[in-house]
Amino acid sequence: MVQTILKFALFCLLLLGVIELTINEFFKNDDAVTVTSFKSEDEMNQENIPSLEMHLVDQDEVSGYIVETYREYEVYKNDSGEVVKEVPTANFDYIRYKIE
Repeated sequence: MVQTILKFALFCLLLLGVIELTINEFFKNDDAVTVTSFKSEDEMNQENIPSLEMHLVDQDEVSGYIVETYREYEVYKNDSGEVVKEVPTANFDYIRYKIE
């Protein structure tokens, strides 16, 4: 049983190697074209891509711990770096500190 499985696995590996060699003969790397973006450089510069920031939104004392709640925001800035818009996301992080 084990020998049959090993023979089948070896056959599959050899078959995959033959298929790869055949594909490489028909599709040479010199003829390949890579497309990185369908947008022009001007369109890319005009897009306002947000950065993600965490903001402290709550701080509670729970069972001998201080629990800080941070919420993630999408922060949109203009060309001069001023914040234009902040949009809260559904992502929260919690940090717990023991009170001594």
